[in-house]
Amino acid sequence: MKNSSLKDLLKVFMFGKITPEDFSRLKESAIHSSEKELDDEIKSIWDEMADVAPIDKKIKDKILKRIHRQIYAGTKRTFYSWMKIAAVILFPLFVSLGAYLYFSKKYQPVPEDVFIMTERGQKTKILLPDGTRVWLNSDSKLNYTSGFKHNGTKVKLEGEAFFEVGKRAGTSFTVGTGCVNVIVHGTAFNVSAYDEDSTVNVSLLRGHVSLAYSSDNTLITELYPNQKASVSKENGKWQVRSCDAEIESLWIQNKLKFENAPATEVFRKLERWYGVNISVENMNEEILYGFTLKSESLREILYEINKITPIIYKINGEEVSVTYK
Repeated sequence: MKNSSLKDLLKVFMFGKITPEDFSRLKESAIHSSEKELDDEIKSIWDEMADVAPIDKKIKDKILKRIHRQIYAGTKRTFYSWMKIAAVILFPLFVSLGAYLYFSKKYQPVPEDVFIMTERGQKTKILLPDGTRVWLNSDSKLNYTSGFKHNGTKVKLEGEAFFEVGKRAGTSFTVGTGCVNVIVHGTAFNVSAYDEDSTVNVSLLRGHVSLAYSSDNTLITELYPNQKASVSKENGKWQVRSCDAEIESLWIQNKLKFENAPATEVFRKLERWYGVNISVENMNEEILYGFTLKSESLREILYEINKITPIIYKINGEEVSVTYK
């Protein structure tokens, strides 16, 4: 889509079908567009979809009002903040609408690859065409084929996601993470598989899942509620231990809890949570932290960390420096 218009790019973005390359083109195109042009294109696409599968006017008006309120909340709207709105509001709304159209008798979808992405510091909730609910954490990507087969579904994940998959006789649901496949038997579970992490971590809240190597589908282990599996990306070694699965998935409630967590883990997760880059000097690897993050700003959290272990910190936009005293 090298020569695609803003409308074309917005359309594939809103339907959850945009590729990373086209997403970059959308950013570039939006930079040179006014707020009115963006608003007009969004409304135009919405009206086109309503012609395909009529949507209740009250629902339409409510969502459009929400979009409009978010876009024009201030006297000035930067492109960066507009993209946050797109990631947090427009994207999940239209992905959910895609599921609605998928089941509409008036709409027969052609199977296509669907890419769903969240930027750093953002999270979103998605309804897949088969009814599965997915919460996608910061800096994550989910990929699947829109034409789900009746006998099974497979999605690919980079980053972190929480899944709620219904139990369906004769069908399967698999989450692929590169080195590990999570085979689902009707359950709720969390998967963390960021590229920069050395392990893939799966924690089970309820139900039952199996883990297998993606290379040959050899069974690794099975998980039951409040168990967590960690699989090394380097050598495939794994371990299963008890955990509090609710704490592991607290992020879907916009909370982040640390219990005896090393400083490296804390700052890595804070980077993703706030969408910043944190450089740390003189870090003591033996330092462990325990606290819960709710609605606090990054500055407030760093202030609290300073109370536990004295640090000097400086925030300059998305660049943050921390030095242990």
